[in-house]
Amino acid sequence: MSFATVVLLDSWPQPSTSPEPIVFATDTQLCLRYFAAGEEIAVIHFPLVKKIEFGSPNDETLGGHPLVRLGLKHYQIHRVDNSPWLAELERRNAVHPQHDKQRFLENAIHYVFTFQDSTLECIVYEGEFWHPKIQTFTSEQEAKDVWRQLINDMSA
Repeated sequence: MSFATVVLLDSWPQPSTSPEPIVFATDTQLCLRYFAAGEEIAVIHFPLVKKIEFGSPNDETLGGHPLVRLGLKHYQIHRVDNSPWLAELERRNAVHPQHDKQRFLENAIHYVFTFQDSTLECIVYEGEFWHPKIQTFTSEQEAKDVWRQLINDMSA
C-alpha cells in the first residue's frame, strides 16, 4: 500500500499573499491566473483536466485540510503523489464496463494551489501531447491579453 506524499513544486510561480486567482474551466481544460510572488502574474493552462475543486479552505482554515499533515503549505503549489482523491475518482470510474485501472491512473496528476482566500485542487492528465503551459508576466496587460486568448481558444 502506497501512502500519499505532498511535493512542493518550487520551480512553479508561487502565489503572492494576495493572489486574486481567476479560474476558467471547460469540461476538458483549465486555465488559472493569479498574482505570483515577485510582482509577477502567472497564467497556467492545463489542456486535459479530469476534475477540479475550487473554494474552501482559505489560509485561515487550511489546517483542516487532510493533506496538511503531509506537508501542504500556505501560498504554495503542490503535487500529490499516490493521491487519495485520485484513488477515489478511479474507484468511482470502476463501474464502467471497459474500465482499466492502470490506464485510468496513468499520467494522472493531482495538483493543489493554496491561495489566501481559496484552494484550487485539480486532477489533470499529462503526457506527450498534454502538459501544463506555465507563463509568467511582469506586465498586467500582457497577462490579460494572453488570458483572453486562452479563454477564446478554449471557448471556440
